[in-house]
Amino acid sequence: MHINFDGREIELKFGLRTLTEIDRELGFEVEGASLGQGLEMMIPNLRSGNLIGVSKIVKAASTHDRKSPKTYEELEEVLDDIAENQGFEAFGKQVIGELGKRPMTRNLVPEDMKEEGEEVAKQPKAV
Repeated sequence: MHINFDGREIELKFGLRTLTEIDRELGFEVEGASLGQGLEMMIPNLRSGNLIGVSKIVKAASTHDRKSPKTYEELEEVLDDIAENQGFEAFGKQVIGELGKRPMTRNLVPEDMKEEGEEVAKQPKAV
């Protein structure tokens, strides 16, 4: 799965580094103590097309590329592209489909969403 940024495609990767970053970014902090739990929030954010959740997931999943979006302005460019060409909910379903395929993240995706996400992932992207 890829995003478009600065005239090129960047692959989104969901390895341990990305998952750790997502857990931290979407997690909770109570009285200065980080409680994590961001992975549990990832699927609801993707399912609803939550703009902030999607932006944090895109940022974390693209950091392996040196030319990935890093600033809010650069992320806005990516998010505008997603909004115009797919919509946030469709993009979220596509990411869920990818997560359902991977051994490390398969358990995060509810059974009823695995099939739905896989079907969306198979559909051609709008250009």
